[in-house]
Amino acid sequence: MQPFIPVISANGKRLMPTTNRKADRLIASGRALRRFSRGLFYIQLTDRTDGYTQPIAVGIDPGSKKEAFTVQSTAHAFLNVQADAVTWVKEHIKTRRDMRRIRRYRKTPCRACRPNRLRGRICLPP
Repeated sequence: MQPFIPVISANGKRLMPTTNRKADRLIASGRALRRFSRGLFYIQLTDRTDGYTQPIAVGIDPGSKKEAFTVQSTAHAFLNVQADAVTWVKEHIKTRRDMRRIRRYRKTPCRACRPNRLRGRICLPP
């Protein structure tokens, strides 16, 4: 069960989320319709096209083992999620570096030194 239910106005504008109890009351009284989109339940108001919205901040904490995401306003925390971070990046970078070194060492021929190549010439770039 979601702690807060997203709310959409009659013309599709996003409004502030509401609680489960208030959403049920709005649906029962006919002032809102149930909607589902991409597995997310939300309600769409039928009688209001405008509404007051508070500023909402999104916080992201990228850690080495866990990542945390939070969405909150001054009054409520609407979403707190903690997820496992990807752990294969360090090994992938090391493998990429090693493969690059192998490629460079393998394709470099051992050429003889020729310091007399420029003797008597002035080397100017084209």
